[in-house]
Amino acid sequence: MTNSKHVLAVGLAAATLALVLTVVVGGPAVLQRAGLAMAFVISAIALATAAFFVSWKQRSFPVAGLLAASGIILMIPGLIATGYLSVIVFPGPILGVIFGLIIFGLGVAKSIKTASTAVVTTRW
Repeated sequence: MTNSKHVLAVGLAAATLALVLTVVVGGPAVLQRAGLAMAFVISAIALATAAFFVSWKQRSFPVAGLLAASGIILMIPGLIATGYLSVIVFPGPILGVIFGLIIFGLGVAKSIKTASTAVVTTRW
């Protein structure tokens, strides 16, 4: 029997990864349209937050992994554009790093919560 909240949380985390990959793979074509790129990134943050809170009381390593991977992938173009944080222009590519850290932080928090949650088993 599957848990519908777990399935929803994994779906939201996968949608987050899909939006992040759209922004990263789209490259300059997507980033030149700043409104479109920011809409994708803000939507990804909203989906990541929803996935985190939907899976709040459940153990879910897939949600934690998808969120952490999304955050890391979102940070990579911003880190490269800033010369690995040697030149920081605000607002600019540093926003990608900040938003990536937010999503990565949700993934790390979920993984810590998942690892520290006790598994309850019943004997019949």
